[in-house]
Amino acid sequence: MAGIKKLAVDFLNSMSSEEGNAIRYRIIYAFCVVVHAFYAILFACVGIRELMLFNIASTIMYLTGMLCIRNNRLTLMWLCLLSAEIMAHEILCGMLLGFKYEFSLYSLSIIPVTFFISFLDPRIKHPFVISSILAVLNFLCVVASLDTDYIHTSPYDEFPRLFVMSVSRFNIIIAVMILISFSVMFISKINYDFKVLKENNDALDRLANYDQLTGLRNRNHIRDFFELYIKSTDPYCVILGDIDDFKRVNDTFGHTAGDDVLKAVSSIIRDAVGDNGVVCRWGGEEILILLKGSTDKCIGVNEDILQRIRNKTVESGKYRINVTMTFGLCDYGDAMDIEKLISLADKRLYIGKKNGKNRIVTHG
Repeated sequence: MAGIKKLAVDFLNSMSSEEGNAIRYRIIYAFCVVVHAFYAILFACVGIRELMLFNIASTIMYLTGMLCIRNNRLTLMWLCLLSAEIMAHEILCGMLLGFKYEFSLYSLSIIPVTFFISFLDPRIKHPFVISSILAVLNFLCVVASLDTDYIHTSPYDEFPRLFVMSVSRFNIIIAVMILISFSVMFISKINYDFKVLKENNDALDRLANYDQLTGLRNRNHIRDFFELYIKSTDPYCVILGDIDDFKRVNDTFGHTAGDDVLKAVSSIIRDAVGDNGVVCRWGGEEILILLKGSTDKCIGVNEDILQRIRNKTVESGKYRINVTMTFGLCDYGDAMDIEKLISLADKRLYIGKKNGKNRIVTHG
């Protein structure tokens, strides 16, 4: 059951994609092939030669359309042919059989279909105008078919009532199926577009708010969290870290190796912080951490990060690289302003650099 549902969803998604217009046309034409082939056989059986020949010709036209519609080419022509054939079939049925067989329902049901597929077809210019013209023509065709019911003198009026009811009910069922099918396609298209829109928005969000190399938040994005941390009554710490001798890594092993070191260190810090804070690439090889918790707890997390980085061997091509990192840490009680806290963390980081690196400085 799950497999069938997945196949159905994949099929609807394929019809909703940019390449889905040709698929929609082929489905419509395949449906029309089945209906017209059925009517060609039916009218041959009851001896209505004109409608039998017309439906044979329509079946051939739709089969040709199924084979020829590729890559959304000439789709306006196929849309107009679809409407023209339905209108001609309705007029002919009205003239020969009368209005009571409900063939006019096809002209009515095709109106929303025309709007739907024309607006989704990028090759159709002015889709509203085209769809409106076709809709008006279909409506006028229904009116004309109704008028022919009063003036037609046909030799095909002696069919049993059961035959008339069966054909009219069949036409009602087919018309309802058309409307339901395209309602499902319409809903599927909306859901697909929302999904694509969300994916695009997520991609833009990542481009705007995240560092592309490390996957950490960027400097602009983390500022959105500053006010939240200041307003919170919960304790927190600001930690600023810098990879030791990073220029030497680039100069010795190359910038690709430097990038690999940055990604490895960022991953270690992100995993250690988890949901307890926010990690940002502050600039170059500097990483800023906003960490929730008491000072002792934050120092414990920071020490864990420091130890993990010491123990990490970064593999970059043929190189095996070990690095260390220096941190400056201050808590929310050291200053009332985030900018001042960052400045203080930077000052303590500088002290750590001057005093041997590979350490955490919490005072000074």
